[in-house]
Amino acid sequence: MQRRTFVKGVAATSLLGLTTSTLEAKRQIKPISNSNTLTGNEFHLTIDYSTVNLTGNTAVATTINGQISGPTLVWQEGETVTLHVTNKLKKDSSIHWHGLILPYQMDGVPGISFDGIKPGETFTYKFKVQQHGTYWYHSHSGFQEQTGVYGAIVIKPKKKEPFKVDLDNVILLSDWSDEKPEAITPPTKHINYPAAA
Repeated sequence: MQRRTFVKGVAATSLLGLTTSTLEAKRQIKPISNSNTLTGNEFHLTIDYSTVNLTGNTAVATTINGQISGPTLVWQEGETVTLHVTNKLKKDSSIHWHGLILPYQMDGVPGISFDGIKPGETFTYKFKVQQHGTYWYHSHSGFQEQTGVYGAIVIKPKKKEPFKVDLDNVILLSDWSDEKPEAITPPTKHINYPAAA
């Protein structure tokens, strides 16, 4: 067999294992940037597919503004924030503002607080920030959180803190697998614990 014939065969076989979203992301390779911090009252967030290589293998991630994790959002306690979230995926998406006190319609859980964000649509979240501290946001749709739709929130207090710091750093921990999250998650939900003695 000639080398050229072998290479063509390997390429064709490799393509059989790719999903539509994998091929779409490979066509639109975008560099991942993790240095983005957004501050203010109004934000534009876009959920889309991006090609990543975190393990030495090319994979498809769902990203916010082209990055994993999504941008760190910095808010001020007492102010009203407006977040325009555009879904460029081929399936519904959402963002849940984890641990925040807000109107239930803005909570971001599909089927409970709203219908989700349809492909190609933009949903606008708007609410008053009623607390301060460090929180996070993530998708509540399918396994999008596991493939990249999450990020940190820093809410500055209305009153000045009684201490001074030289530097503030946000550390957001996560993990990544090239396997589909659907293949990993079910076994972890069926753990048989030994009966009490």
